Amino acid sequence: MEPFRFSTPMSCLGVSKTGRTLLSPERLSETKRLHIGKILIFCEGNSEKYYFDYFAQILNTDKYTELEVVVESADGNARTVLNYANRFFDNEENSRKYAFFEKYLAFDCDDPPNIQSVIQDAASYHLLVSNYLFETWLLMHFEDIDSRITKAETYRRLTSHLRNTYEKGSQGKTREIIQNGSVEKAIRHATALKKRYAEQGKTVFADIADMNPYTSVYELVEQFMAEISL
Repeated sequence: MEPFRFSTPMSCLGVSKTGRTLLSPERLSETKRLHIGKILIFCEGNSEKYYFDYFAQILNTDKYTELEVVVESADGNARTVLNYANRFFDNEENSRKYAFFEKYLAFDCDDPPNIQSVIQDAASYHLLVSNYLFETWLLMHFEDIDSRITKAETYRRLTSHLRNTYEKGSQGKTREIIQNGSVEKAIRHATALKKRYAEQGKTVFADIADMNPYTSVYELVEQFMAEISL
């Protein structure tokens, strides 16, 4: 299992370093940069893959840092992603080659039913968790989400902000969301949600069922944005 490498030219992806992928000076000054260096992201599906690809293409081409995203064989649910990552590092060559990489798992909380146990089993990784869906994070690019939201409502409201119906796992729709929405707005709202849950004493390792809406995707994306914005 080899990591997916970025070989498609940025011009073909419609990717560019624009105001939509830069943090405002105010937010940049508030952001604690972690100097993440090399990372591997194991994704649940194409929705996540295309989103992270967008930023990785900018970062790699501009030579900010080296990112490698492992996604090709992790098509499934949260448990599938965790199992894939574990098998990947059971391989001695992979384990040695990526020993100094930060390791991330990106998955939704709609499946499997025992999602809490999956999260607990994945504690050795950095988790980019969205409840219910990665589209919860995408919707935050356009509006605040303050109360529990269903999958159907998430898709309906996301579609209302786009030129036509939202298609899950569409590279074009992902690009449209990033370019026409506000990544910084999404970061701010996700940060506020995390603070609200923390004040209630809730964590993803014990209370994910009570944390809808929720996403921690912003924690990595904000680091991407900070690197690009310097």
